[in-house]
Amino acid sequence: MKKLKYKIYISIMTPYSNTTNEIYIAHWEHTKWLVLSSCFFIIPAMYAFINKLYGHFILLFFTSLISANYWRKATYSWRRKLDLIFAKISFVVFFSNGIVYVRTLHYVIPGYTGLLALLYCYYLSGKLFKLKDNNWYKYHCIFHFIMTYEQMIIIDSLLNNRRLK
Repeated sequence: MKKLKYKIYISIMTPYSNTTNEIYIAHWEHTKWLVLSSCFFIIPAMYAFINKLYGHFILLFFTSLISANYWRKATYSWRRKLDLIFAKISFVVFFSNGIVYVRTLHYVIPGYTGLLALLYCYYLSGKLFKLKDNNWYKYHCIFHFIMTYEQMIIIDSLLNNRRLK
């Protein structure tokens, strides 16, 4: 805090400032990339919106916002709990939609391969985080990127299924 002439105090806050004694899970140098990669979910959200899949749009839009909000200040807080809940709901919805709608071979091969890759990246990011390896966040960013790709495949497969009916 800087003291000015007129006894006014100005607090200089950074995303990593801690004035409430919250326990940080990761440093801003890592989580800033996760804020960015969380915003990737806006891409399939917009694709869903353009194609009038409003339920998928709302789910992805809020998942993206909640995830980015959590990673901007990654502490053990209500933001983390909300992120974990929304991430699980989103995963279940897209996983089940993937099983039902991804049927064409040109989507089955990259879709199921991508599913294995994203599960591996998620596992590896958690494992490396526990080992205090500073590369953990890179695998979580890759996880977000692959998840975005998977969501696009699933939304497009859902749309193709609609067209066939």
